[in-house]
Amino acid sequence: MTRPKTPLLIAAGALVVFIPLLWGVAVDAAWIHAIDAPIIAWVTAVRPEPLTEVLLWITNCGNPPVIVGLGAGLAAILFYYRKKRYAVFAAVAIIGMSGLNSCVKLLIRRLRPFVADPTITPLTRIGGYSFPSGHASGTMLLWGTVILLTAALVTRKSLRRVLIGFSIAMIGLTGYSRIYVQVHFPTDVLAGYAEALFGLMLVWWLMYPWLTRVTPTGWVLRDKPHTLR
Repeated sequence: MTRPKTPLLIAAGALVVFIPLLWGVAVDAAWIHAIDAPIIAWVTAVRPEPLTEVLLWITNCGNPPVIVGLGAGLAAILFYYRKKRYAVFAAVAIIGMSGLNSCVKLLIRRLRPFVADPTITPLTRIGGYSFPSGHASGTMLLWGTVILLTAALVTRKSLRRVLIGFSIAMIGLTGYSRIYVQVHFPTDVLAGYAEALFGLMLVWWLMYPWLTRVTPTGWVLRDKPHTLR
């Protein structure tokens, strides 16, 4: 039984991005600062109050309890619609892979921007370490899972476009918000995305034979998509 190569290739590409960032932050490489400094300056140059309020709301949506709660809710909805295998996938991808981020944080122990530079006043307070961004990782896991499930299970084109577009926006804006409120460096955010994308694609690739079946014409879903519209 041959699995599709695309998820594994995406996972490999994410790992190619993540490993240099991990090494660069671990050794405090100059090129890490060269990436971070201009992006921080650009993002924080103008911070009008209406934008700040929106981005604070978005950044709070990426809090770990919110991500876990939404992930559990997504799994429950899938279970309700009798997509039990996809419910298991969602739980493993979103909740199970979240632990990877905590392990890397404890390994690297990068200080947050406002701790490394006391002159920085963040727009929100948070403890713990900075690399990689747990909010970026969590939103990639959650909304990346929504994108995969939408592509697999939703047949109405308009709904597919809305769900995928909203998911992409939440992933991008959450990462932007973490830099904007100055609790993460840009390389934290990029590493969080890469770490989560690697985990998500690896889980999808590993579970693919269980989520699908093989017919003479190729792979098909075990559960027909038309029931989730």
